[in-house]
Amino acid sequence: MKTGKRVVYIDAIRIIACFFVILNHTSGYINCFNAADNMPFPLFVWRLFVGMIVKAAVPLFFMISGSVLFGKDRTYVEIFKRIAKMFFILLVFSIIANVLTTKSFYLPGFIRTFASARVDGARAYWYLYSYMGLLMMFPFLRYVAEKITLRDTMYLITLRLAFFGVVPALFRILNIRLQSNIYLAEEFQPALVMIDCVFYSLIGYGLDNHLDKDRVGGKKILLLALILVAALLAEEYLTYIAGMDQLFDKFNFLIAVSLFLLIRYAFGKVSSESALGRGVTLLGGLTFGIYLLDPCIGVYLKPAVHSLYPACPSILLVSVLYCLVSMMIGAMLTFGGQNVLKMVIKGER
Repeated sequence: MKTGKRVVYIDAIRIIACFFVILNHTSGYINCFNAADNMPFPLFVWRLFVGMIVKAAVPLFFMISGSVLFGKDRTYVEIFKRIAKMFFILLVFSIIANVLTTKSFYLPGFIRTFASARVDGARAYWYLYSYMGLLMMFPFLRYVAEKITLRDTMYLITLRLAFFGVVPALFRILNIRLQSNIYLAEEFQPALVMIDCVFYSLIGYGLDNHLDKDRVGGKKILLLALILVAALLAEEYLTYIAGMDQLFDKFNFLIAVSLFLLIRYAFGKVSSESALGRGVTLLGGLTFGIYLLDPCIGVYLKPAVHSLYPACPSILLVSVLYCLVSMMIGAMLTFGGQNVLKMVIKGER
């Protein structure tokens, strides 16, 4: 169970997931799914490899949210205070991002698009809608988390693998071979497994709290790496045979789980008092601000950095550079804002 003290590997996961989220909204990442007929096959494999692994960003955020959120009881007042805080943050930054992007503000249009998470310039904030929904279900999911065991966690993962991974993969192959349209009934709805924010938060809590870090090492780490690569290659193959317009991402949860445990292993023994640990926890504590600021910063920073292409022949490399610069600027602004807020609060006291 987590305490109030920052956990190095949780913050390491936050940093990596935050980088993936920012990269996900760049032209270099979008270009990963553009395949020309004469493209060398290794380049095709590499592009889809990047495209698929970056999709683990939001599942990773949900997994660490579950690990941290379900660690203690919270009253309805506490939960709705957090929901109100998230709603206020979402509203303010949606307005800022929209105004910076469109150079105007049309209130009726904003209300309509805000309700549907389609605000111009602020679509990257859709995660907060899911997070608020997760918070609303916290009192009930907390009961599940209190009782969940490692066996229960593996059961959920197995169900997801069987019915939302293997079955859709087989159906895709059969549909191509038989020129058919086989699909799983929409009425089949195992909610804890199929609703992403619920599934990932529960397995994140279950794995982090019931899978001993000391039991995951050596051959098991190699196995996790193999599962990660196998899931990526399977998604690439199933996308390749159907065409890039029919992306197959049903094994994303295996990618996310593997990354979660691999990062936990890599940073699990890093002390929060070490130089690396302090750096990771400092940056990890700023990732929410970095995420919120990127759509605002990106209005001006993206064109500037991406103008390096084609002088730099790789648009993906340029986008990676953009992500690093955006995270650095966002971290400095967030750090400065946090310190100003602390001074204001102290001054009021």
